[in-house]
Amino acid sequence: MKALTQNMMTSGARFVELLDERGLKPKAAFWIYNPEQDAWQLLVGHIDTVDDAAFDAAVAELMALHDAELPELALTDIGLAFDDAPILELLNSVVNTGDEILGINFTREEINGVVIDGVFLYRMNITEPVF
Repeated sequence: MKALTQNMMTSGARFVELLDERGLKPKAAFWIYNPEQDAWQLLVGHIDTVDDAAFDAAVAELMALHDAELPELALTDIGLAFDDAPILELLNSVVNTGDEILGINFTREEINGVVIDGVFLYRMNITEPVF
């Protein structure tokens, strides 16, 4: 398994902060490992005010403006998760971070019968927590 580096983790958190500052606050943000490609991808999802084209433009602009703050993060590393993506429902079933940006690591975890090879979660706040 390719390692998720400290620079990648730090850059991912900073990227989420930059999205927040821009008013594109994602309700989901995490690195996920793809074993077939032996690669990590930073996925964000549930951004209410943006479509694919607007997201791509915002990401390109953020990357250009803040390149030095985002070491080891490339445009090709970042993706927009569809609101109905199964991984979002799966992660949302076990964790709700609220609006905070955390760093929760899942490695070789099984959630509802699905093995997660690797996820480094910053935010999962799709549904409000029930108390």
